[in-house]
Amino acid sequence: MINGIKPTITTTTKLGIKPTSFGGAMLSFCTKLEENCQPEVDKFNHMKSVKFVPGGGRKYIKVKYYTDKIETDYETGEKTTRVDTKGSIHCFVEKTTGDIYKPAGWKAPYTKGNNCVRGNIYDASTFEKTDMYGGWLYAR
Repeated sequence: MINGIKPTITTTTKLGIKPTSFGGAMLSFCTKLEENCQPEVDKFNHMKSVKFVPGGGRKYIKVKYYTDKIETDYETGEKTTRVDTKGSIHCFVEKTTGDIYKPAGWKAPYTKGNNCVRGNIYDASTFEKTDMYGGWLYAR
């Protein structure tokens, strides 16, 4: 404490990493997810691409993924692309700290237990080996 002023300790200070904006960290997180999922998408004939998008929330932000699916009409042989409009939940990110949680359901993250935090969007080493369906959130 200096002159009665207590310094604020942020999450980036605790982790010892360079502070970046939340939006920039979230953008790099979603980009890395798309990058790591592309080889898996290329294996299948029924998927064209996958896109990860952060959604709204008061305390926790939903990270959803949307797939562009290729449908074939087997009578005519014509292929059409159908865009998924609902999406699926991949993970949740806490707004204040940037901690990544696995989903407990559609609306809330799993926050119970000692190891409920699966990574942090400010620390890129925690989400290096991601996959499309969120299996990296369960591997501990």
